[in-house]
Amino acid sequence: MLGKLIYDNLQKYSFPYPIDKKICSGWAKDLPSKGETILYTSCMYQTATLSEIYSKFIPYAEKLSSLSFLGKFVKPSKDEIERAYRILNKISQILKRNGINFAYLYEEEPYSGAILLELGYLDEFGQYAKSVYNFFKNKGIKRIITVDPHTHNALSRYNEFVDHFDLEVVSYLELIKDVKGVNKEETFVIHDSCLYSRFLNLRDVYRDLIRKAGIKTVEDELITGIDTSFCCGSPVKPINPDLSDKIAKARVEQLSKLSKNIIVVCPMCYTNLSKYGNVKDWVEVVE
Repeated sequence: MLGKLIYDNLQKYSFPYPIDKKICSGWAKDLPSKGETILYTSCMYQTATLSEIYSKFIPYAEKLSSLSFLGKFVKPSKDEIERAYRILNKISQILKRNGINFAYLYEEEPYSGAILLELGYLDEFGQYAKSVYNFFKNKGIKRIITVDPHTHNALSRYNEFVDHFDLEVVSYLELIKDVKGVNKEETFVIHDSCLYSRFLNLRDVYRDLIRKAGIKTVEDELITGIDTSFCCGSPVKPINPDLSDKIAKARVEQLSKLSKNIIVVCPMCYTNLSKYGNVKDWVEVVE
């Protein structure tokens, strides 16, 4: 029932819940809207903080015929949306400086379907993936640049559900060759995205970028190791918000033994961990 409700909302709103799509597209002003290569946000950075609110409605979702009333009231705060826009604009600027040209779909940009995949609604995810793939093909899109691990993971699994999937999916991290650190005085500890680190083979990519930027980091195999570090707690939030918070608090306490300054590479990790510590997206410490 929950999977069907999310799927129906995706069909109706192109998002898991009702939202003003101008919130998603407001960061971009001068990018072309058509092109074979697109920068694809899936509105993740723009709406990650809303997961705190919507997760509280998940236990009751199956009793609701629609979540449409929430869309009128639930929006990111001014500070939250301005921060998300700064990050997306900086990603855009860094890519351009590295010679990467792209378009952006603005309010036409669909959601990736990641929540269906991560909650285990594979039939609904597969069905939705086919519709998004057909949308991209009809737009003449051939290459998709993702900016967060959840979207990258979802699109990377489309080929399991879409026959003859032929779109190139690449993370913006793989396209950046040169960045400079803006804070070289302080020492940071990296909290890895589970998806990037363990499943998408991008752990060394962003770590190399951070090192090349001159950002000082500290490591401990038991705290930041690929097999020994643990999650931010965000994935379990829709099922058990209290457990999610306990995991986040414990993770920040663990990381803070190495440094009070924590770098993340995922907007969902930022949302869950920043309640308990000084957390920055890696894009916020480079230029």
